[in-house]
Amino acid sequence: MTETSAPAGVKTYLSSVSLDEAISAAVASEEAGQDHGATGKVLKNAIVLLRRQTLREVARGDRIAARLSKGVDDMILALFKHSKEGIGQDIAICAIGGFGRVELAPYSDVDLLFLHTPDVEEKLREALNRILYPLWDSGLKIGYAAHTPETAIKFAKDDIVARTAYLDARFLCGGKKIFEEFASSYEKLRKKSIPEFVAAKLKEQDERQAAFFETRFLVEPDVKEAKGGLRDIHTLRWIYKYAYGDAIGKSKAIDRILDQSERQALSKCERFLWSVRAHLHDYRGRADEKLTFDVQPEIASRLGYADRKNMTAAERLMKHYFVNAVEVGRLTRLMCARLEEERTKRLPRLPKLLPKQLQKDEAPGRPNLRLRNGRLDFDSAAKARKQPRDLFRLFRAFGKQPKFDFHPDALAIVAEQTPSVTQKVRRDPIIATLFGRILCDSEDPVRVLRIMEEAGLLGKYIPAFGSIVGRIDYGLYRRFTLDEHVLRCVGLLHQIRHGELTMEHPIATKIVRGADNPMIFYLGVLLHETIWSLRDKTASGAERLVTRICKRLGLDENEAALAGWAASRHLLLVRTAERRNLTEAHAISEFAASVGARERLDLMLVLSVCHLKVVGLQSWDEMTRLRLSELYEAAALWFDHGPGALEKKLDARAEEIRGEAKEKLTGWKEKERKAFLDRLDDAMLRSLNADIIARFARLARAAENDAANAAVVATPRDGDLEAIVYTNDRPGLLADLAGAVASTGMSVRTVQALTTEDGKAIDIFIIQSPDGIPVEDPDQSRRLHQALLTAASAPPGEKPVMRRRLGDRREIFSVAPSVRIEVNASEEAMVIEAEGLDRPGLLYELTTALAREGATISSAHIATYGERAVDAFYLQNAAGSKLADKAVLERIEKSLLKVLSAGSDG
Repeated sequence: MTETSAPAGVKTYLSSVSLDEAISAAVASEEAGQDHGATGKVLKNAIVLLRRQTLREVARGDRIAARLSKGVDDMILALFKHSKEGIGQDIAICAIGGFGRVELAPYSDVDLLFLHTPDVEEKLREALNRILYPLWDSGLKIGYAAHTPETAIKFAKDDIVARTAYLDARFLCGGKKIFEEFASSYEKLRKKSIPEFVAAKLKEQDERQAAFFETRFLVEPDVKEAKGGLRDIHTLRWIYKYAYGDAIGKSKAIDRILDQSERQALSKCERFLWSVRAHLHDYRGRADEKLTFDVQPEIASRLGYADRKNMTAAERLMKHYFVNAVEVGRLTRLMCARLEEERTKRLPRLPKLLPKQLQKDEAPGRPNLRLRNGRLDFDSAAKARKQPRDLFRLFRAFGKQPKFDFHPDALAIVAEQTPSVTQKVRRDPIIATLFGRILCDSEDPVRVLRIMEEAGLLGKYIPAFGSIVGRIDYGLYRRFTLDEHVLRCVGLLHQIRHGELTMEHPIATKIVRGADNPMIFYLGVLLHETIWSLRDKTASGAERLVTRICKRLGLDENEAALAGWAASRHLLLVRTAERRNLTEAHAISEFAASVGARERLDLMLVLSVCHLKVVGLQSWDEMTRLRLSELYEAAALWFDHGPGALEKKLDARAEEIRGEAKEKLTGWKEKERKAFLDRLDDAMLRSLNADIIARFARLARAAENDAANAAVVATPRDGDLEAIVYTNDRPGLLADLAGAVASTGMSVRTVQALTTEDGKAIDIFIIQSPDGIPVEDPDQSRRLHQALLTAASAPPGEKPVMRRRLGDRREIFSVAPSVRIEVNASEEAMVIEAEGLDRPGLLYELTTALAREGATISSAHIATYGERAVDAFYLQNAAGSKLADKAVLERIEKSLLKVLSAGSDG
């Protein structure tokens, strides 16, 4: 603390003098009435220099924390030296909490406990003020409590937070005897309340993890509070220290709880997490524990990560983070189980005999298993170390009866023997059978697979899965790491198979429950993200990989090929549903032909449901369900009865909708109904349902009766807004309307641009808030209605002003812009897909560019995947025919790329 430099313009008391001397001079200046707050200024400058110098000279996070703690120690000791007059031995200053553990991040709170004798309470306030006010003025976040030893212990008895903080109490200065009195009383309290404390901390941990979405695998984790973070390590250390009276590594009991390799693993995880946290604080300039996308590249750079061919530096950092989180989870499970083991050794009447259900499985011979203190353990540890099949038989037994948890020694052996899972083990057909039953027949397959993953066994047995453990798809679309996403998909499949989601997913339920071999579905789901393990991420490469794994795991040639094809193309169904006009027989026939077989379609539907329900917060809604169902049922008809049956059904749909719409136009004369419906051609009727037709029919009649040249109705539906616009058609109308929506700060989910036989435009928008929150504010509906009505009435004289959303994080990312011309996607229109970074007003800019080129948009299909937008436009020429002019298409491609490049880095 003798650095002489200071920020420009900041008065410093540290020029060529020690901290103690600087504080002494500041205190004297204040007492002489020559300055106010001088001591706080000294400390503020000292802390800035301490943080800067520490982060410059020290790399490891745990050492940064220790050095910062030592610096704050020095400040408090120096303050006390000048503030103890009259009470020097009647007060003890203690560091508690993280400060007590000598663990301070750059902007951590500093928690202090002032212990004092009862007879100095009147003098205490003045002494505390002399210490606390300069600390507060310095910018440190100070938490404090003042107690006598007796009242401190009384408070700790009733307050588990205080009892936890006092567990790490560290004497700083003052009367040592007062601290020793407190410590002795606390030790008595500790010994009498171990079970209560352990139970309270475990419950607190469960509640905290539930509050943080019950997972360590959120792609923007909280380094401190999330599962697998620093707080879990703190909890382990608290529980151990409370149970055994000393820190981990300083008690003989530790060898029964965590062996040397496990202690080293725990320390390694803690060092990594502290490094992330220290640099996160420093970069943010505040106490921020969330490792969000915008800071991940910077933290990766600070910690020495570099881009690799198949992973960016940020992705490598996050993979390392999540691998450490998994390890913390494994060590937490082991330590808690061993602590419980210590207690249950003394409990009678625990079952000792292995239940009959667990005395045999799919492998020959009796399993090498027993119950030990009510937990599953190996009967012979030596045999388990020599026979890899025993590792899988352990998990098979747990899958059958999860009420018998794992014995910690058994899990330790599994982790220890994971390296023995070689290619020979992977090719063992008996192990493949055991794994298949674990996957398909466990009561809770996700729980079994997650523990297998924590132990390293799952990733070693299926290396392609192991390579995605902890890996993220860097962007806003996904909630979880790839491995966690897959495990949650397996859980959803398990619910579907057991009929728990019949109402939500009737088609998927029927498919899975009627399957001859459910293993195909489980393996398809388990392996559907393994494309991320490949350097060349192509569908054909992923198909070969998944097929090879499935054959090794017991599927026959045809089954493995089926799983491989569907797992490698699981997004084909949803991408088609989102980007194509599903009322065209041609589009559905093209899709069905590319699928090639009904069993592929069935498996793809199930994979799509599992994937979309899990992948993102906005990836599944009622509209998505309806689209998938519509495309699936149409393609199934194509497979079962041929293209002719599909065309016949679509033709019949037009007449069916016409009849339903006629019935819904109650109060209309027959002549009026017929006149209006005759204005709609068969293509329009096929693309709409009768309710929507009835709604815009009433809107059109009311507008015409009022002699209005434009009319709009905006109605909340399923959390979105449905807006129907009725006006005279004109070039650029859709662009004007899209601009109106953008000006309100809302986003277009879908739009259908229709034109009646007599030249009236009917545009139907589904509009949502940009963050997916249900639209419930009536003011939003009013603003949207007015904006659309103004744009529909006449071409706007000025470009719309885009309303940016506060906290919009899309611009953090870069998306390479691309334009794809899909020549064969439709017989009636040319389909162009524009892909790039999403932003406010993107649809407006794209449709404006199309209008400038004279293209007519018959429909637009909007899809967003986090920060990535993919807009598909069906384009026709002025005569209403498919736009096929090559020169025009080339100009359109260039125009759209220019728009996309304005917001995309590519």
